[in-house]
Amino acid sequence: MSSKTDQDYMLQALELGETVKGTTGDNPWVGCLIIKDGIILGQGAMHAEAAALQEAQKSKHSLDGATLYCTVEPCSFEGRTPSCAKAIARSGISRVVASIRDPHPKVNGEGFSILRQAGVEVTEGIKSQQVEASLLEWLNGYR
Repeated sequence: MSSKTDQDYMLQALELGETVKGTTGDNPWVGCLIIKDGIILGQGAMHAEAAALQEAQKSKHSLDGATLYCTVEPCSFEGRTPSCAKAIARSGISRVVASIRDPHPKVNGEGFSILRQAGVEVTEGIKSQQVEASLLEWLNGYR
């Protein structure tokens, strides 16, 4: 039996995000998974990180040592919803794997900074070509 890799989980997160493509207004269609010991503790697509965290917390499993996979860098600012980066930093998740940076001027690396300052390991760039291709229409709004 083979174990899943960061690439496998990122493709799964991308598929989740694409289920809400066209329904997110000005926001990107993001997919998110929370994995611990090969088990999915939470997943989300609409408000992806918040939904995945909420589902994972309901599972009653500790998030200490878990990895969160998200297609786009977690947001760093309070808007219509709280900062996902701050919520992740408080959750006990030890690692975040994100495909691309959020080009929004209020984010653009700040979400990663919040996570790193909280001691969360951050890996960027996994399956970025596939994620950028999926989000091309949204990304073009920032180019």
